[in-house]
Amino acid sequence: MTKRLNLPYTTQDLFPQSTPSTKHGSVRAGSIASTPSSLYIPRPTFHHNSTSFKFKNKFKNVRKMVKRLFKPSTLDFETAIWEIFHLIINPKKMYRSHYYYRQQQQQPDGKTSYTRDDPSFLILVTGFLSVSAIAWGLAYSPSVWDIFKLILYMVVVDFYLTGIVIATVTWLATNKLFNLEVGLNKYSANYIEWGFCFDIHCNSFLVIWCLLYVVQFILLPIIRMKKSIIALVLGNSLYFGSIGYYFVVTFYGFNSLPFISSNVVKLNDRNPARVLQLIVVAGILPLLAIAWLVTLLLRFNVAAKLVDSYFN
Repeated sequence: MTKRLNLPYTTQDLFPQSTPSTKHGSVRAGSIASTPSSLYIPRPTFHHNSTSFKFKNKFKNVRKMVKRLFKPSTLDFETAIWEIFHLIINPKKMYRSHYYYRQQQQQPDGKTSYTRDDPSFLILVTGFLSVSAIAWGLAYSPSVWDIFKLILYMVVVDFYLTGIVIATVTWLATNKLFNLEVGLNKYSANYIEWGFCFDIHCNSFLVIWCLLYVVQFILLPIIRMKKSIIALVLGNSLYFGSIGYYFVVTFYGFNSLPFISSNVVKLNDRNPARVLQLIVVAGILPLLAIAWLVTLLLRFNVAAKLVDSYFN
């Protein structure tokens, strides 16, 4: 697999232009939904009865990642760093360019896979979390065994195990929501892979790492001040803000899929991008805002309580 040495490639990668009109109607961008990277034309559904083919196809990306893990020359850290940088400051831009590029990479079975096949991104995020755990351990629990447990907890539990649970839930929910007729049929043109859902979690988790593992660490002396309104507002805003932004980045990730972002193709007279927008904007974000306000009124410092429980 060749490396993408220069990102972004062209203006079209950053600002892909949709076809202005078709015989089915015009394409319009939603208010929060990202611009469709290209006009989506449904692909035919493929059925493969070969058991060996199904098994190989299911674990194809996993095998690629494992092979590249033991071949450092094939790892593309430059692209991973570019993705990390833009996921933190401008996730919409990253999804426009990266997933537009992935859309052009046709698989042998006729489907397009958006799942990562390069472990460079995971290696970097794991490294960031490990460094953060060491910093937290040296500051608040300076023993080798405690630091080792902190690394395991932050990396394995906070990132990977939580990601597996979230990816499984979103995988089931999105395929039920946007593949009403075929459900979890992996050979459907609109099937969302589990690996893609896990990638979306990894992308969104960068905001959690940045705010709760780095910024909170720097501001913790202020956040833990007793009976301080500034500490209360700052700590709770960090937690609820990072969680809210996690869901916003998750929305951008799923909305980057062409069959979701295209307003031409609708499932049962529903626009998938509009459904996602309503779930995030009208559902999750208002609940987080209400929870933030309630914790302020009750003088419950979420950051201080979680840090105390984290370090026992």
